Amino acid sequence: MKNIEKLEQSLTYEFKDKNLLIHALTHKSFKKSYNNERLEFLGDAVLDLVVGEYLFHKFAKDAEGDLSKLRAALVNEKSFAKIANSLNLGDFILMSVAEENNGGKEKPSILSDALEAIIGAIHLEAGFEFAKTIALRLIEKNFPQIDAKILIK
Repeated sequence: MKNIEKLEQSLTYEFKDKNLLIHALTHKSFKKSYNNERLEFLGDAVLDLVVGEYLFHKFAKDAEGDLSKLRAALVNEKSFAKIANSLNLGDFILMSVAEENNGGKEKPSILSDALEAIIGAIHLEAGFEFAKTIALRLIEKNFPQIDAKILIK
């Protein structure tokens, strides 16, 4: 695993509890008594709410069905893997040698799950508003043209 301070710089968040970040970066294949699945669960819920609220305000005149489609276009494995790749997250994920040899550090599902786990960890340590700020910055950086016509293709 690379120096996690580089990841923290990319996130613009320094964990007070480095073990929480390591927990968020630990894939279930790694031989530890913990993994990132529970943090992923929490981060998924946080991201769903953050994106839903963001779209609600950004597209104030759009119908609920359109907002749901927009949220689905942003809150998914492919989009989160893109964000994870922008952070070089694969370099930091702890996983078994077998999983790594099987291309695990490039798998969209693993990258997406780790991103969700990190957002969940930030939420636990710093609260919803801080997690929201970081999540929105990452989303806007990776999807600068959040436009209904582009996303719902």
